[in-house]
Amino acid sequence: MNVNIKSPKIQIILLLTMLAIIGLFTGDPAVKLLVLTYGILTAVFTEWMLWGKVKPQMLQSAVITGSIIGMLSSPGSNLMFVWLAAFAAIISKRLIQIWGSHIFNPAAWGLFLAGLALSNQVNWWGASMPPVIILGAGIILLRLKRLEMTFAYIIGRVLSAMLVGIPFSGALMLPNLFFAFIMLIEPKTSPSKRGEQLVFGLGCGALSTIAANAISQYEADLAALLIMNLMRKPIRMIFNRKTISTERQHEN
Repeated sequence: MNVNIKSPKIQIILLLTMLAIIGLFTGDPAVKLLVLTYGILTAVFTEWMLWGKVKPQMLQSAVITGSIIGMLSSPGSNLMFVWLAAFAAIISKRLIQIWGSHIFNPAAWGLFLAGLALSNQVNWWGASMPPVIILGAGIILLRLKRLEMTFAYIIGRVLSAMLVGIPFSGALMLPNLFFAFIMLIEPKTSPSKRGEQLVFGLGCGALSTIAANAISQYEADLAALLIMNLMRKPIRMIFNRKTISTERQHEN
């Protein structure tokens, strides 16, 4: 099987691998490696077990999902948490669909569901090197034309935090760069058009601040992303109506 280095999925896998290697240098590397490996194997095996022979692109997606779950699961956490998160993430792509496409970001759905069932065991140990995330993911997103969504989330998160009384310096520390550059922009569950991306990102940032205060026992960013996943189609419909209305005005 040929590996296309220009493929965004391959590039994301390489970036996640680099971040995982960096993250393994802190704390207990053996425990982190166990959680990461278990997340990847569970995701890949679930993909194969439920649907048999699948395209390489699907397995690449499973590797990405499993890697994210492994890199967000607390080292030393219950492996049942990792298994449930990875299993739920993969089956959600086929079982929770509308108009022929899955709704929720798989990794976010799996981790949030596992947190509800087994208590929150999320730990962003794979996000230990922000410069690598910004540079590596930034290049990929620039090519995919999705960088605006990341910046919109950061702006929404900072401004909404300031509105609830958090000082500017403290608000700047709130945006989760791993989330913003890697999870938020998942192509199948986020908008592709610029205007929709800006609304999606700003909304997710604001909702993250709200969720952090309303359901502090869970991961605010993951909860906000799942809500915005549900809003993706309505946002598209609103923009489509505006486009049609503008075109009619020009015709008249």
